[in-house]
Amino acid sequence: MTRAPAELRLVADRAAKALAAAGVPAAGDGVAVAVSGGADSLALLHALRTLAGPRDWRLAVVTVDHGLRPGSAADAAFVADHAKALGLPARVRTLAPADLSQHRQAGPEGAARAARYGALWPAADELGCRWLATGHTLDDQAETVLLQLLRGAGPDGLAGMAVRGGRLLRPLLGVRRAETRACCTAIGLEWREDPTNAGDRPLRNRVRQRLLPLLEELRPGATRALARTAALAADERDWLDRLVAETLAATLAAGVAGGMEGAAEGAVDSQAPPHPPWATLPDGAPTTRGAGPARLDAGPARLDAQALAALPVALARRVVRAAARQAGGPVPDAAATDRILGLPAD
Repeated sequence: MTRAPAELRLVADRAAKALAAAGVPAAGDGVAVAVSGGADSLALLHALRTLAGPRDWRLAVVTVDHGLRPGSAADAAFVADHAKALGLPARVRTLAPADLSQHRQAGPEGAARAARYGALWPAADELGCRWLATGHTLDDQAETVLLQLLRGAGPDGLAGMAVRGGRLLRPLLGVRRAETRACCTAIGLEWREDPTNAGDRPLRNRVRQRLLPLLEELRPGATRALARTAALAADERDWLDRLVAETLAATLAAGVAGGMEGAAEGAVDSQAPPHPPWATLPDGAPTTRGAGPARLDAGPARLDAQALAALPVALARRVVRAAARQAGGPVPDAAATDRILGLPAD
């Protein structure tokens, strides 16, 4: 049997370590690989194919044609043909204008992202896959950290993307974009280039094309350093999660445990209006949220305002955000969180 090229083994080994640390997938699990036709997702597909046999994973391929540019249908067909050549089941989903318009409040890039995941998850379910894997790389992580810094995010935002977020897997967060390209070249794959990635209008593109290269010039290794910052912030967040959960339980208004009857006066309701378009985004994705007024009416997660006011502000912010998650609503941004903390306690 021919030994896999070193470039593929490198990507596969790092993916294996990332997934082993996350503790998933289990033997027999199905993994739907989101493949765009670019080098990152193709390298992911072939890395997982290398790993799947010994681990008894079932692989499938899903791809989305956004219909936003010439050539997108050809890219989707390329992915489907490649999956067929590998003997893997595949699903191609083509977005309609309505799929995008319902998410227009999130902006063009956010709407495309939300619609894409809205198509990927049903396709993964249809294929019987428990997990959806994407080809986000270490470079994507560094870009995300910079974007979060630019929007004034706190430590949780600086944690960037996680290898595992619910059913979403990102096995390549320890792999550089140059390494995915080297992997594809080594195995003789010609990947597709999305011309929209070359434009400078989206902020992420400008961070990728201008800011990161400048930072690398000023301090070689800046990209890896930014990704390391995300890992450190994620460790801190994970350590704090237990404290936040305990504090949230102690801060919930008394009426919650009793079905909301007799809820405390001045309780803060973390339930936001019905889920906005960006609520469909995966965790860690940059978002644009409207900051509506804080509400005091009854809801599924009401906080005792006096108890909240007595907390250190850093912990109180985390409690408010955790309450929003528990309520099933969108997590408030920094400005909305601070307005909630500024509500009178009596």
